[in-house]
Amino acid sequence: MAGEVNVLPQVQQKETQSTTHSAAVTATVKTESTGVGEGLKLNPGYFRTVPGILKLVQVVIAIICFGCGSPAVTDFSRFFLFVVSICFIVTILLIFIYFFGLKALLPSLPWLFSEMVYTAIAVVLYIIGAIVELAMTGDSKYTYALKMHRFYNQYIAAGVFGLFNIVAYGAGLAFIFKDWRESRQVS
Repeated sequence: MAGEVNVLPQVQQKETQSTTHSAAVTATVKTESTGVGEGLKLNPGYFRTVPGILKLVQVVIAIICFGCGSPAVTDFSRFFLFVVSICFIVTILLIFIYFFGLKALLPSLPWLFSEMVYTAIAVVLYIIGAIVELAMTGDSKYTYALKMHRFYNQYIAAGVFGLFNIVAYGAGLAFIFKDWRESRQVS
């Protein structure tokens, strides 16, 4: 075997190491709309406008009216808090409608006109509620009992803040009326 020749092919192996790798991945995603939430967009910029600021002021004053007018131990204070509660709830709903852009979901509704009617009703109700709160608190029939139970000053404060909210809702009504009138001239 001394004279045998190696007939197996010689394989040369060369090792190389690559230190750079690059890969590109492309993903295609097909999305389908469910119809829910189309046209919705957050609109925090509304609260930088005068009507938006007025709505926030109305809510803050209503919270103060709640604090000053509670507990409602007389019929007139119950009526005042009823007015404040209804206006507070509707104003909060309007804030959500404007913040989440829900007006875009139902464009056929007369939003400005509806809001104008609501705001006019709120002004009238606040006028009645605040005047009744102030007048009846000062009435001699109630004054002694209210002072005795220490509700007199807070009911007066509730009525005064009710007057402030009349101004806030009245200013809001003026801006809504202006926008409504401009939208009617465009149509």
